[in-house]
Amino acid sequence: MPHPSDRLSRATSATTWAEIDFSALRHNVELLQQQARPASVAAVVKADAYGHGAVAIANAALAAGASRLCVFTVPEAVELRTAGIAAPILCLGPVLADDPEPIAMYDIGAVVDSATTVRRLAEAGQRATRTIRVHINIDSGMQRYGLQPAKAIELAKMAHSAAALELEGVFTHFADAANPQRRPSLDAFRRFQDAADQIGAPLRHAAASAAAFNLPEASLDFVRAGIALYGIDPAPKLSDPAAAQLQPVLSWRTRLLAIRQVANGESVSYGGLWTAERDSRIGVTGVGYADGLARRMSPGGEMLVRGRRAPIRGAICMDTTMIDLTEIPNATVGDVVTILGADRSQSISAWDIARRLDTIPYEILTGVSVRVPRQPINQEG
Repeated sequence: MPHPSDRLSRATSATTWAEIDFSALRHNVELLQQQARPASVAAVVKADAYGHGAVAIANAALAAGASRLCVFTVPEAVELRTAGIAAPILCLGPVLADDPEPIAMYDIGAVVDSATTVRRLAEAGQRATRTIRVHINIDSGMQRYGLQPAKAIELAKMAHSAAALELEGVFTHFADAANPQRRPSLDAFRRFQDAADQIGAPLRHAAASAAAFNLPEASLDFVRAGIALYGIDPAPKLSDPAAAQLQPVLSWRTRLLAIRQVANGESVSYGGLWTAERDSRIGVTGVGYADGLARRMSPGGEMLVRGRRAPIRGAICMDTTMIDLTEIPNATVGDVVTILGADRSQSISAWDIARRLDTIPYEILTGVSVRVPRQPINQEG
């Protein structure tokens, strides 16, 4: 694999940047379509497309075959509409008091969860002389925003009869779709289907990324692809052969800004948390916790330099992190350093970092700071 510095362009003036590989995104959309067929794929681009850049990812996912988009907040949907995206958008979060007007104005699908929400949306639709598409979330064990089946059925009747509303869909979200023991999710799916039968909405959707691989019978009309869209296997323990073919979309790089000779017995960074046990060659990189690199990555974290692993040394600073280059004598100032991604035969995955920090890859990707510029690569299909 070529060294990442071979494809540097706009990132050359940045101390740290994230590369967004659109060829990987296209591959993932195609793979998810094969997995979900005959269902379609809805690209989940909430949280700025999991830190990848919502507008660019949304456009690319739609061009690759995704049928619609999902977000969490109305401002996220408005951003897509004002960027010229005309595809169906469903806002999965609750409808707040100021949301009905932009929902009507920008043709955003919304989730209704109460009689008050139905009334507010119906009134906004009438004022805008536009029909608002609504969905109902049925709780199947998540205990978050969904309604119990009896309340969902009652609310569906109200939405059916409301002027300016179209009850377009009914959905659920599984609490543990990544569990190899499928029985609890299958039971939840059966309860959802029973309620959906009574509601009779045209569209049903239940599977997110994990269920798309572990519970394919729940694909229904479309799969809400989030973490898998960005190339992260949602449940590696399942060892699903299809999920193993996902390709990470985001790689995170920095560069060596300086190299220091640290004598045996000298300490590095704040608080003297690491002391050299030999004469050491320490690299100063241009990434820190203000960029989203968790301070808990030291001790124990690593970066890649010239295809070799360089341990993080000392406390991570706001803008810089020190790494041990003693075993990489050919490293020089200006070299590209990989925080997340591949360099030659070595790689550091979002799962690798997540396990070290006792968290999940979602937090790693969305935690890359907005001050880290996103650099598109392979953008043309």
